[in-house]
Amino acid sequence: MGAAVTVFLRALVAILLLSITAIASANEKDDRQKLKQVGNDILKLEQSIQGDNKEQQQLARELKKTELASAEINSQIRQIEQKLSELGSELKKLQQQQAALEQSRMEQQELIARQVTAAYRLGNEESIKLLLNQEDPNKISRTLKYYDYFLNARAEKLNQYLKTIEELKAVEQGIADRHAALAANRIDLADQQQKLAESHRLRSEVLTRLDRQISSSQQSLAKLKNERKRLESVLKALEESLAKLTAPASTEPFAKRKGKLPWPVSGKLTQYFGATRTADITWNGWLLKANEGTDVHAIHHGRIIFSDYLRGHGLLVIIDHGDGYMSLYAHNQVMLKVTGDWVRAGEVVAKVGNSGGQRDHALYFEIRHNGRPTNPKYWLTSKG
Repeated sequence: MGAAVTVFLRALVAILLLSITAIASANEKDDRQKLKQVGNDILKLEQSIQGDNKEQQQLARELKKTELASAEINSQIRQIEQKLSELGSELKKLQQQQAALEQSRMEQQELIARQVTAAYRLGNEESIKLLLNQEDPNKISRTLKYYDYFLNARAEKLNQYLKTIEELKAVEQGIADRHAALAANRIDLADQQQKLAESHRLRSEVLTRLDRQISSSQQSLAKLKNERKRLESVLKALEESLAKLTAPASTEPFAKRKGKLPWPVSGKLTQYFGATRTADITWNGWLLKANEGTDVHAIHHGRIIFSDYLRGHGLLVIIDHGDGYMSLYAHNQVMLKVTGDWVRAGEVVAKVGNSGGQRDHALYFEIRHNGRPTNPKYWLTSKG
């Protein structure tokens, strides 16, 4: 009776686990669909926000086009470089394998040569000669057995040698294939780098024309205000949608990590929270100058709720950490996560760039609570 109850309970637990998994999967799919719809709504919202003149709007569209093209090319370059690295590792292993096999082949060849020489000296009737040389008839059976072992061992050595030769041929073909693949990928990489250079040239032209359009400090202020208005509109739309989504769960809530969170990037802090940006605008976050392509890390566990291009901020990633906390990462070169992805603390979510019309490569970073910017100084560790 006890065994039957145990079996029943195990079956019940298994059914419950399957049900929970199915529900979680359905919720995940539903959440992604909701975030996708929010993204579409944000795109329409962004397009409805006016304020710049027609020429500036057209140039902003051109800038977005060139920066998205650059991001795509950079992604292609990253994939090719990763493939080159993998091929290089495979080639190195094959070359090591080739060296080991060649060493085995030489040793086996030398051993077989010695055995062939010994057999030649005995003549064609080796077993008969061995038997006739035995003075004690009682040793004949044992001698034949030893001789069989010798023949089998010699045949095995020969088979091993032939097998080594075949393995060597396969490895040599593998090396030739890797060399061909490396050459093809290097050509592809050079092509993509040329395309990237052209994309950068076009972007530079657009930025120069934009600078001419924004000829006064008043126009610059208006531009910054419009960019902030776009971001605030996006954040408001996201906040309204978060109540309908599965909240991020973590072993340690975001608020408990105050003062202990890692820096999102290894870079130099050039603009501080609260510092004056223009006469009427202050910085709501930090600007961290870093080398192009530097890894951008999530500061805490959470879910990507926005991973797209936003005018003035370029390629922007926003992570929801639960309990009203968000972190923002702007001006990226490429984004490595898509909307809906879950990320761990320290996971790479993007690469440092200068998208959004920036001249220098840097990460713009914000922490928000219930939509309000908060000073990263109080949340991150004292050193980056």
